Amino acid sequence: MQILTHFLELRASFEHGVEHEPQPITLDELAKRMYCSTRNVKILLKKMMEQDWISWKPGRGRGNVSELTFLVTAEDMISKQAMELAGRGDYKGTIELIHQLGRGEALQDSFIDWLFSYFGYRAVEQDECFKDTLRFPVYNWLVSLDPAHSFFAFDCQLMSQIFDTLIQYNLQTAVVEPHLAHYWEVSQDGLFYTFYLRKGVLFHHGREMTAHDVFYTFSRLKELGLSATQGWMVESIENMTVLNRSAIAIELKQPNVLFLQQLSHSSMAILPEDICRENEGIFGRMPIGTGPFRLERNDDYICKLRAFDSYFGVRPHLDQVEIWLLPQDLSEVGPSWDMVQVLCDHTNSRKPVGAVGKDTEWHQIEKSILGCSLLTFNRNKKGPQQDIRFRKAIDLILDRDRMIMELGGLREAPASSFLPTLDRKGGASNYRTDFEEAKRLLEEMDYTGEPLRMYIYSNNNEDALWIYKQCVKVGVSIEITPRSKSDMMRLDTIQEADLIFYHICMESEYDLHIIQTLKQSNSYVRAHLDHERMAWVDTEIDQILEVPNREARICRLNELIEVLQEEKSFLFVLHRSQQTTYHDSIKGVSINDLGWVDFRKIWFTPSV
Repeated sequence: MQILTHFLELRASFEHGVEHEPQPITLDELAKRMYCSTRNVKILLKKMMEQDWISWKPGRGRGNVSELTFLVTAEDMISKQAMELAGRGDYKGTIELIHQLGRGEALQDSFIDWLFSYFGYRAVEQDECFKDTLRFPVYNWLVSLDPAHSFFAFDCQLMSQIFDTLIQYNLQTAVVEPHLAHYWEVSQDGLFYTFYLRKGVLFHHGREMTAHDVFYTFSRLKELGLSATQGWMVESIENMTVLNRSAIAIELKQPNVLFLQQLSHSSMAILPEDICRENEGIFGRMPIGTGPFRLERNDDYICKLRAFDSYFGVRPHLDQVEIWLLPQDLSEVGPSWDMVQVLCDHTNSRKPVGAVGKDTEWHQIEKSILGCSLLTFNRNKKGPQQDIRFRKAIDLILDRDRMIMELGGLREAPASSFLPTLDRKGGASNYRTDFEEAKRLLEEMDYTGEPLRMYIYSNNNEDALWIYKQCVKVGVSIEITPRSKSDMMRLDTIQEADLIFYHICMESEYDLHIIQTLKQSNSYVRAHLDHERMAWVDTEIDQILEVPNREARICRLNELIEVLQEEKSFLFVLHRSQQTTYHDSIKGVSINDLGWVDFRKIWFTPSV
């Protein structure tokens, strides 16, 4: 590995495409390029020649020009070395090499095919037995697996595999069901709850879960305050009392008809007090829960989950799940697993997305993603976005139907609400496009072209670029500013932006998750409201949480959203769909509301 690193550093100091062409250079020049003495250069060159990586013809006498010829490319070397490391089971070394190259387009097709053949399902031999393993790549990594900081769909998907909550919400029946708590009682006035916990539920490190862990989990959320993404969910808790090891009483400040549903949210997952308290700084990287999978590894490149054999519920059919972080460049040359997941069969044969047709061995699920893309305006910062005429002008230039037609892909429909099921029929009529009216509004407010920063996540964003081009047509200057996912969780970063464009992924319970969008501390919608409007939202939600009738509750919530829409506090843009293509040998495939396949439910038929 060390000699390969030296070779790659040396090769990087020459121009592209000079293989098999002698390069005149002196030993002194090589010493400068390789940051070592001429004596060490000679040793390194000898080792590289022994590997047939280079040829070297020394010049006669000190200081005379010699000839160095590269016999192999850096891409070839990385590919071969990566294959050797993977063959020995050193996947960390494999992926480190892939990242070291950093230019996906330079890799040969044969290497791309080999690399992606490692993804999908396979039975991996381990400890003299075979483990059913699902291995897949992603191009954007985890931010945090601490439930207190649940924010991104990918992170929440893994949290749901690692942790459990007191209660589960059944999406099909719209009923809360026992989970870690096998029974509960609620007082007639809705202020007092008593939860009775299952006995014998183990955390992944072997200790039994008790009511003290429940007390600690909710107390921690309250103490974290605004630094906890979903800390608002425990704001209504007045007091908690541990009655014994398996019972806890919770008193609320005021009635909250959604409290039980809130307890089913991933942010309210129960944590082990001893481990979390002692390892607060690293808990988000290596958490411990009671869930069906335990986290075995989570470094910069690989996350590995292993089925928890002592799980109190139904053990997953899969034995392990491996997630590999690949360089963003590889998303352009390999299958896209970001919005499209292809689960391969045991032979790892790659099937192009959409190649279902008459081929009955392949199936495809297409599902609307619950959520939409949003454009928020920061009303806490000076600038033209403070003027409602500016916000209306931006809305008037966003021809959503044209955006879908030009960009294509899995962009499904214009959005007029958070959920596609709530959009009124004829979605195109829910917005109006008028460039002349937009220009008139901008002139009326004396907009003179001041630039505004629109923050997006650091990956490529075609939608944001399309919006930028529309703004140019009416003289609005937008600076697209990519920020990392971890930065975009920070309130100070959110308040720096004039606008934020992003896609929000929601779970199906409309009232709870719309409230969540308006209440979570680092929600862009909430953080960009001015203080007066934010206080009004909080008062309205407090009242909504006391409304027992669901239809009446949703009606009140829609009225709240309508007020924010009239002010153009934020704009609904598009709904998207997601496809999952999978082989007939994979069973139990379903897409959850976060847009992911639930790992605990899938299983594989054996090869014939």
